[in-house]
Amino acid sequence: MTMRKVAQRIPFTPSKTQAALLERCFGDRRFAYNQQVEAFNAYDRETNPKPEYPNVTGMKSANGWLKDSPIPSNALSNAIMDFRKARSAYFRKAQYEKHRPRFASRNDSIQSFRNTMPIRRMNGNRYPLSKKLGSVRIRKRDRLRYPIESLSSWTVKRENRTYYLVLLFDVDIQPKTRAESRIGIDLGVKNLLTLSTGEKIDYPNRLRRLEKDVKREQRKLSHRTKGSNNYRRQKAIVAKAYARLRHYRDNLQHQLSHRLIEENQFIGMETLMVRNMTRKARKRLDADGRPMRNGQSRKRAMNRSMLRDGWSGLVDKLSYKAEWYGRTLVQVDRFYPSSKLCHDCGHKYKELVLSEREWTCENCHIRHDRDVNAALNIRDEAIRISQENQ
Repeated sequence: MTMRKVAQRIPFTPSKTQAALLERCFGDRRFAYNQQVEAFNAYDRETNPKPEYPNVTGMKSANGWLKDSPIPSNALSNAIMDFRKARSAYFRKAQYEKHRPRFASRNDSIQSFRNTMPIRRMNGNRYPLSKKLGSVRIRKRDRLRYPIESLSSWTVKRENRTYYLVLLFDVDIQPKTRAESRIGIDLGVKNLLTLSTGEKIDYPNRLRRLEKDVKREQRKLSHRTKGSNNYRRQKAIVAKAYARLRHYRDNLQHQLSHRLIEENQFIGMETLMVRNMTRKARKRLDADGRPMRNGQSRKRAMNRSMLRDGWSGLVDKLSYKAEWYGRTLVQVDRFYPSSKLCHDCGHKYKELVLSEREWTCENCHIRHDRDVNAALNIRDEAIRISQENQ
């Protein structure tokens, strides 16, 4: 039996008293996190090589008001653990200053705190958070998908002005019935996915409309005076527009990944390095040292399309669902020339450029759709890799 972590997010509306208590919990969690960041920033190789990070007991002793906080005690410990993860990620990545842990702010659009010692019972249709925080009403449409006895933690989150209770369960997920189909997937800019079956999948038009909403609200924000009340109100509107876009895209990716896992036993994909693919175009200089045209605007548009489509999120969802449900997901090497190889005879068309959506093989004279041909080659290469590793 293999236990998996599965989350369920439930929106709820707190009372005024409960909302005030939750806001205080958010603030106390920020305080515990920021104490760690402050100690981290005090590091100096010569004068302070080993900064002292305060623990929960020390913070409560130094700040008496923290003892009377409605926040669960282990939520403060979880804030310290969150900082340690952020610090580890900072040292693991090469671009240090870019990923340096920063202070949490009350103006952040997302606020949360986590309790890893939850109550495992329901009071009718209400879930009790704690004695101080009261309970949360769970509506019929949001009824629990898993037994309350398997609950491992809960998180209360406020995203913009909406409150969510996120429940994390330990669940034994059984593999799905074996399927016979094997496919290759080519990720692209023109189409989100091209399958080796010839099917091309893209996001619905609504996603583009949501993107336009974000751009429109961002333009309005640029006309506001920074720090003014109008600026803060418009910033909240921008955050809400971003949230709608993010949730819609995330939901589409879940539906698409579920369908692909349900229908196919074997899936082959490319190994993507999105960070490298979305770098700025290199500067080009002529013989006199003057800048030349380097396709910067076109590269910028392509980068924006890659980031907008959220390739990494889709690959992550396919990866963990394949592991859960007994499917095989194999990623081929990122330097494998899937688009340039003729799937019928194996001839390599070295002169292929990005603007060519179709090409004819010089050897066997078969005409190929660039993306479908790439998906077929990815499928065959993934099958070969899988057989070698058996």
